[in-house]
Amino acid sequence: MNRKAVAFLLLAASTGCGVAFAGGAAESSNGAVTLHFANWVSAEEATRKNIGDVIAAFQQQNPGVTVDNVAIPFDEMHQQLLIETAGGNPPEVMQLNGPWPAELGGLGALADLGKYADQAFLDDNWKGGLEAGTYNNVLYAVPFGLTPHGFWWNKKLFAQAGLDPNSPPATVDDLIQDIKVLKSKLPSDVYPIALDTTKIDYALTEFWPWILTYGGRPMYNGSYDFTTPEVRKAFQFLQTAAQNGWTPVGQQIKDERELMANGKVVMKLDGPYLVGILRSLNPNLAGQAFFDTFGVTTVPLGVGDTPVTLADIHQLGMSAQAKQPRVAWKLIQFLVSSEISVKEYQVPYGLIPSLKSTVAKYPDLYANPVAQAYIKSVIPSMIGGPYDPQYGAAGQFIIRGMQQVAVGGGDLDQTLKDITSNLQTLYGK
Repeated sequence: MNRKAVAFLLLAASTGCGVAFAGGAAESSNGAVTLHFANWVSAEEATRKNIGDVIAAFQQQNPGVTVDNVAIPFDEMHQQLLIETAGGNPPEVMQLNGPWPAELGGLGALADLGKYADQAFLDDNWKGGLEAGTYNNVLYAVPFGLTPHGFWWNKKLFAQAGLDPNSPPATVDDLIQDIKVLKSKLPSDVYPIALDTTKIDYALTEFWPWILTYGGRPMYNGSYDFTTPEVRKAFQFLQTAAQNGWTPVGQQIKDERELMANGKVVMKLDGPYLVGILRSLNPNLAGQAFFDTFGVTTVPLGVGDTPVTLADIHQLGMSAQAKQPRVAWKLIQFLVSSEISVKEYQVPYGLIPSLKSTVAKYPDLYANPVAQAYIKSVIPSMIGGPYDPQYGAAGQFIIRGMQQVAVGGGDLDQTLKDITSNLQTLYGK
């Protein structure tokens, strides 16, 4: 058994078991083709019908192709992909997130999409979006929809605190000053900002833009040093916010959104789908009321004169074991760019299209202030994450350190030294 197969089996075994499906189907004796499309949006009530309609349209346009829509909840998706790949029956097409393309691609589970995507398609994507699905110069995933974190603020709470509702903080220094004003002027149960201080993986995803903004690039280009002044400033910001009551402590992203929807959090980083989420949590935000209440822009400037955020996006990949890769790629392209996918799935779900041509083709669909802020400012500022096959294990060391400085009373400098030491051991440096 080769090393990659061993790695798959070890990873699958360590994550437990899931609901298996009969993957690996290819062309039948009568020429019919079956593709298995594993995704989490079919497991969510809000988007199940939407993506189902898109798949039905693809089948109608491609007689002889059947798409088996495999619904897997998001929090089970990662382990399920590992299990099915280790078992030799992975889905031909799969929805991916964050570091998964690098992990699965690095382990040999994903096909090189650069063999199927033409240059026109690649040029039509945002550079940061393609970076997010690339590992060791191989394109393992393409963007399905763009959802990088922008900087959201509540205009009405800004005005209530005596701040200009149309002037979010431009720099991290401005941010600190605004936080202090908000803390002193608003009721005690209103938090100026939300920073995830829990143990979930997404806490790190939310925190990466702050590390990048302060100028830190740990884990990029083979560096695992978390003791640099730039990274220290980001962790100091997290620690100060938690200790001074600027952020709710121990609240996951769902809790943060609930607070923000009800005027209890003023600022936070989140994706464009926050529009639909906050409206679902507070019906009073329907229609124009949302845009009157909330604004979004780029993450405040830290180092340099260019804003930056993490390309946390929805992606699509193809199994390296796919027996009909051209048909699988055709499905991926349809999901990314077809009119029904744009209008029936991407727009209702709050995704910004991954292709620049889509924005140009349907300008009316993206005329609202949030979409425009993302298209013109937030999306151009996104970069790929420092992902590799060991990222999952590395992330646990970082999250543990975040916990220690934010809520555990740990010494900041010692914690950063410990993170660095653990990562260097993990990566054999």
